[in-house]
Amino acid sequence: MAVKLRLKRMGRTNGPFFRLNAIDSRSPRDGRVIEELGHYDPRNKDQAKQFVAKLDRCRHWLDVGAQPSETVSSLLKKQGVEHRMLKLPKPGKPKAAPADAKPEGATA
Repeated sequence: MAVKLRLKRMGRTNGPFFRLNAIDSRSPRDGRVIEELGHYDPRNKDQAKQFVAKLDRCRHWLDVGAQPSETVSSLLKKQGVEHRMLKLPKPGKPKAAPADAKPEGATA
């Protein structure tokens, strides 16, 4: 069974609230969970209360091979969790279009 750490959307329309869960990767986004690890409320003004997680349990799941989603990886990284399983996009400049390409409809 492949386990993922991902967010489960809760709350009402235009009032999102997310729970951080360990979930079987084959189950739907809001499906049955293995373990609830915390919550994330993006609308909360207080940064300390915006993301609350059981970091020791998150590390346990990462140690046994759970794959975190990109959003969960960034949230855990902000909380100070260092782990090889955390996948974050590499910082850098986006690739620009080649200078030789002419825009459509342009005449020479």
